[in-house]
Amino acid sequence: MTKTTLHQKFLGISCLILLISCNKPIETKHKAHLNSHENKTLMAIFAHPDDEIIISPILAKYAKEGANIHLVFVTDGSKGVAEHANIPVGDSLAKVRSEEALCLTKTLGIIPPIFLNYTDGDLTEYENIYSLDDKINELFIKHQPNVVITFGPGGEYGHSDHRMVSNIVTEVFQREASNTLKQLLYYGFPKEYKNNNLKLKSKVGNWFYENWKTTQKRFLTYRIPFNEEDLKLGYKASSCHKSQYTNETIDDLLGIIKLTDHIIYLRPWNGAKEISTNIFD
Repeated sequence: MTKTTLHQKFLGISCLILLISCNKPIETKHKAHLNSHENKTLMAIFAHPDDEIIISPILAKYAKEGANIHLVFVTDGSKGVAEHANIPVGDSLAKVRSEEALCLTKTLGIIPPIFLNYTDGDLTEYENIYSLDDKINELFIKHQPNVVITFGPGGEYGHSDHRMVSNIVTEVFQREASNTLKQLLYYGFPKEYKNNNLKLKSKVGNWFYENWKTTQKRFLTYRIPFNEEDLKLGYKASSCHKSQYTNETIDDLLGIIKLTDHIIYLRPWNGAKEISTNIFD
């Protein structure tokens, strides 16, 4: 073998080693990013199955990044009759909505939903206020979430069940917050993005947007970006709620999110001056 051939062979091996060594950190970094929250737990607590639609893109985002996600629905949704579905009030509707919630969690790739099975519309009744406090407390003890997301004080669009869930989750959190249970976040739609001339495709979508309770952007210091892939998965998962919404309404609800430039805005319970792009910060 000539010196030239040996030199070429040596160069070839060196280049191969260099390529392997260069590629390896990239793969490791990518894998680390995907699993960057694998030891973290997020709990989202809402009144009815379908209330999670507005944050579905970041549920998809954090599931992809390895977080444990528990989605809690306080009521059975048994009174949420929609004209297009024509399912009567009662157990049959509650069963359908339970199946839809399971469809949603499977699509997002998160833990099956938790139902507390209160009757839809009855959370303001005196006895429910005290028992729900206990049940939320038990969930915190059992699942040890690091972060909890729920409605803001306005209950998204003023629904009494929504407001009561926000109130009681806040009450339990401020009593039980710890080194593990670090943060309570309220979903909020920035007042500055509200466009009163916006016309959506569906009657339901327009009603939601017209009645949406807004928050000044300066208070919404957790600003969680999501990408188009997260939005598409959120849309697919949200489409499980066929008893509640037509495809047009789902388009409208997730279209509202696009007004905020692919960012979900959240307000921390105890306020913050610095902007954060990660709920676990």
